[in-house]
Amino acid sequence: MKASLLSHLKIRRHFNMFFCCSVLLAIISCVNNYVLVEAFVSSSFITSQLLLKSETTTREQSPSLLPYHDNKVKYHGTHVSLSKSGDSKSEALIPGSRKRIKQKNSIGSAGNNSELGHAKAINKELINAASAQEVLDIFISKGGAKGSAGGNVFNSVNFSTCLHRLARFVNQHDHSHNHKNKKGTQPIVLKTITPDDKRRAVLSDPRTAILIAALSEAIVENKSNKALLFNNRELANLGWAIAKLKVAPPSTVYPVVRPESLFQLLQTTKESKKNSEIMFSSVDDMHQDILTTAMKVRTEVLEVAKERSRLKTPAERATVKNKWIPTLSQLSGKLLDMIATNVLIILKDFNSQELANLLYAFASAGRADLLLFESLSDQLVINMRDKSKLYSKNIKLRPKPQEFSNSVWAFASAGLRGEGLVKLIEQVAEILDHDNGAIVQDFKPQELSNTAWGVATLLAKRGSEELPSNNKEDQAALRILRWVAKSMEERVEDFKPQEISNSVWAFATVGFGVSSNLVQLNTNNEYIYLESDREEADRDLVTRVLDIVADNAMKRLHRFRPQELNNLAWGICRLGCYGDKMDKLFEGVGQELLKRHSYFKPQDIGTTLWSFATFEYFNEDVYRAAASELTLRKSRSFKPQELSNTVWALATAGAIPQYADAFDTTVIPKTKRPSLKKVTSDSITECFAAATTELMRRPHEFKAQEIKDVLWSLSKAAIRHPGVFKRVAEHLVGSDDDFEHGNSGRGMEGFSPQGLGNLAWAYAKQAQLAAAVNDSTIGSTGRLAVYETSCLDVGENLVRRLFSRIAETGIKNIHRFKPQDLSNTCWAFSTLGLLHSEFFQRVRQEVNGRSTVTMKFKAQEIANLVWSFATLNVEASSMIERFTPFIVQMCSNDNGEYTEESIARYIKRQEVANLAWSCAVLGEYPKNLMPLLYDALFGKDCRGDPDYLKKVYGDDGIQKQTIMTMFYVQMALQIEAPDLGLSLPCGFPSGWQESDNKSKRQKIIDNETGSTMLQITTSKLQQNISRTLNKIGFDHKIEHLISTDDLQAEYGISLSTINQEFLSLDIANIDKLIGIEVDGPGHFVNILDGEESEDVSNNTSGGMMRIGRGKTGWEFTANSQQKINGPTALKHRLMSHLGWKILHIPYFDWRQEKDGEEYCRRLLNE
Repeated sequence: MKASLLSHLKIRRHFNMFFCCSVLLAIISCVNNYVLVEAFVSSSFITSQLLLKSETTTREQSPSLLPYHDNKVKYHGTHVSLSKSGDSKSEALIPGSRKRIKQKNSIGSAGNNSELGHAKAINKELINAASAQEVLDIFISKGGAKGSAGGNVFNSVNFSTCLHRLARFVNQHDHSHNHKNKKGTQPIVLKTITPDDKRRAVLSDPRTAILIAALSEAIVENKSNKALLFNNRELANLGWAIAKLKVAPPSTVYPVVRPESLFQLLQTTKESKKNSEIMFSSVDDMHQDILTTAMKVRTEVLEVAKERSRLKTPAERATVKNKWIPTLSQLSGKLLDMIATNVLIILKDFNSQELANLLYAFASAGRADLLLFESLSDQLVINMRDKSKLYSKNIKLRPKPQEFSNSVWAFASAGLRGEGLVKLIEQVAEILDHDNGAIVQDFKPQELSNTAWGVATLLAKRGSEELPSNNKEDQAALRILRWVAKSMEERVEDFKPQEISNSVWAFATVGFGVSSNLVQLNTNNEYIYLESDREEADRDLVTRVLDIVADNAMKRLHRFRPQELNNLAWGICRLGCYGDKMDKLFEGVGQELLKRHSYFKPQDIGTTLWSFATFEYFNEDVYRAAASELTLRKSRSFKPQELSNTVWALATAGAIPQYADAFDTTVIPKTKRPSLKKVTSDSITECFAAATTELMRRPHEFKAQEIKDVLWSLSKAAIRHPGVFKRVAEHLVGSDDDFEHGNSGRGMEGFSPQGLGNLAWAYAKQAQLAAAVNDSTIGSTGRLAVYETSCLDVGENLVRRLFSRIAETGIKNIHRFKPQDLSNTCWAFSTLGLLHSEFFQRVRQEVNGRSTVTMKFKAQEIANLVWSFATLNVEASSMIERFTPFIVQMCSNDNGEYTEESIARYIKRQEVANLAWSCAVLGEYPKNLMPLLYDALFGKDCRGDPDYLKKVYGDDGIQKQTIMTMFYVQMALQIEAPDLGLSLPCGFPSGWQESDNKSKRQKIIDNETGSTMLQITTSKLQQNISRTLNKIGFDHKIEHLISTDDLQAEYGISLSTINQEFLSLDIANIDKLIGIEVDGPGHFVNILDGEESEDVSNNTSGGMMRIGRGKTGWEFTANSQQKINGPTALKHRLMSHLGWKILHIPYFDWRQEKDGEEYCRRLLNE
């Protein structure tokens, strides 16, 4: 334990880097103070302390924060028992009562009249001081630097007043002003001195270091001085002052220290102890550590003074760093810890304002812990309850609003939650409700907004495990927010921009005023939502408030800072408030961003654009202006969420990058890709470049949602980027080399169902987008081109491993998948020809077990889901029958009948065609569904009028793929379901096909689920097999085509009066009706799980292959983890109905066969 603490403390000594900025800013000349320092150096005190330095060497070299397990706490030389605040043993908390402490505020024990009079005189001078410099002058002039603990000159009141006044002066603005120079001509403009400027100046003054060292020595006991007893008010003032000076290190840099025995005696819960970052020590060791550090501060001030005394000019002296500042920061942190210890001991003595100030102080300084905050809040609630009993009789005794706002703000800033917080929020709500909100009028707008912000922040940080037991907290929060909203409604003019934006942000963060049917917004984030028993009233209240806010904000948007504009837009968007006023407000915010985009920080850029896109406010100039701030040069300063929000918004808004092909290293030769100069010339393209560069550089910093948002945005914007997709896949599931060595990557645990669906969709869409690239190096077409592109982009094994993990993670949470999540995930698997049997089985069970009415499936979600099962040739088990009543209901009008118009309101014709094709592949033809699908495609009362249907659907006709699809569907219906009596329009497809005006890229973007169509290509494999068949004497023809006229003439199947070729056989013996299908990789589904996946005996290595003329392809791994897909199965079934004997030669069988002739003989003999 001791060795561990030694190591820990050595590491913590390097915390000085945290303050390097302060040190650099403090390298200034101390000419004005030089005489002071020299006097200080020559004093007898320093001489004596330097002589005593050797006595403390041993302790300086050993850890001063050693564990201490005594059951007592030594306080000012007396062992006392401790009990929790409010206990009946409270009189034992300190060696004397509150009255005794007040009597001992003078020097020494009780002091004498002359000493007390001297202390009062000093205090009067400090109170009347006009600046921080005057405060320090008084401290030095009265002898505060001449001895330990201020040379016994200052008492506790003096120290408290001195530091408190110093902090107040530091935090005041000195406004700039003009005055004329000596000649009376040009005015001299003096720059405004900000609090940070003054704080740096004060901390670089050696007198401040000596003041804090003396105070630290005074608050503890040592050999030369008996510690002063600081009362409740003085402790509260000291804590507040140290926080305002911003000199203490946060607990993340230097740990909080508490007495172990004090912790035990306060009976803090095990959870508190476990979750609080606390180091434990004894009070004795804490005292000695403070004294040692104070001595070090004094020594370093002396060393700097000596070094500067040897230099002649102010410029030379300015080069000497104020090296005491890091040590002073350590000392301030330890002093705050000691103050906290003393506060806990005399906790009952503090009034509400002092408790609130302490909460504020420790939260601001970043040195809060649950032990301290729970104790302070418990006592604060007790005090508030006591006051509430009195102020109903005497209005002057009402609690001060600042006590509420500061306390709630402190908990929120510290990020701490506990039972004490819940009690505090409930108590605040009770006081606000008392006497119909009489106290609310006492609240300033800032106090209201701080309270709302704090409550919302705390609830947002609440863990999911807390939700079931905190309904009281939720209701108390709602009551508080109602009063804030009512105050905004009544006096919005009094609210400053920050107060407006923070309040709206708070409402939105907890969903206050959001209608329950709007909770599941179409956003890329997840939020909490407080269920209200007054939902409609809350919604009306918030709507009224936002309308008032919109009107008021429009008049002064120029006064809103970027973050305030950001919070306002995000809040309105999250609350789902729309209308003309909101449209005008968003336009106003957009114009402010356009004018001031260089002032927007990364967070403001990302979130504001996200709000614009979600609200559907699209102004290309605004988006481009915002995007121009995310450059390759600035990208490292953006956090992952800021990067992902920005590109998500651009993709959602449809912002088109000028150089979308800049990142496609797979299908576009390097010589044809845009240069870096071109990329940086377009703000949208460079924005995507910056985001993807950072994702590739630091993927471990990105949350799961941020990863999927970036990848989704690329695919949504039709930007191919193989590099980032491969890098992310390796990060998530490990590269091939890593996987062989047992490294399976980060995993998928952080991905929500929506995240899994969008991630899978993004990968599949990337491969599909390659078909839109002009002069692509991919040699294949259609489905095979998609498979090959995916492997070339990412790698065959890596893609399979990634989608296996997606499926495995999805199975665990399948009950949480929304319809869109199910649809996106299944669509992605089928597009890439990947089947995880268990996942699809669970999807089928989930869909069949849910109510389609309550789930409210969209038409596209149903179409894609059923299409995925059909494409992968997976049994749907009555899933189509399950959807049929819902589809009919959604397509019907108020009279329960469907028309072209009512159908068009729910479903698109491409989705109708995909459903019809899926029914044919799966061999299911619901009698209530198939007629509706035909009426949707070709019209009900206007059968044969394609122009009318174009107007109804708002499209340009039926896609070419759909034409070929419907020939297959009609053929299957006439053979397998002739009783339905369905037929294609006369003269089909003439007049029905869409015009060819769309670009290839746009067709790919629009067509989510392209089905089969006739593409005649003769592969090398097909030619090799044909030559082998010729050798064994099998008479055949390559690429035998069957037209609609052939079907009419030979089989009586009427499809069209216009002859169309839509069926083909790779190899056919027409006389014997024997067809041989040479099945390449595009005819198969790769199975990722099950028994079949374990048989890898036939594996052969795959990889990229050159196929001539600058084209590339992929040689797939050949194994038994495959089965024929839906299109191949449908074609086989239809040809069998026509009397053909269809044989199949899988590419992997032929690749493994050594004797091709013998293989063909065996096949034909079968």
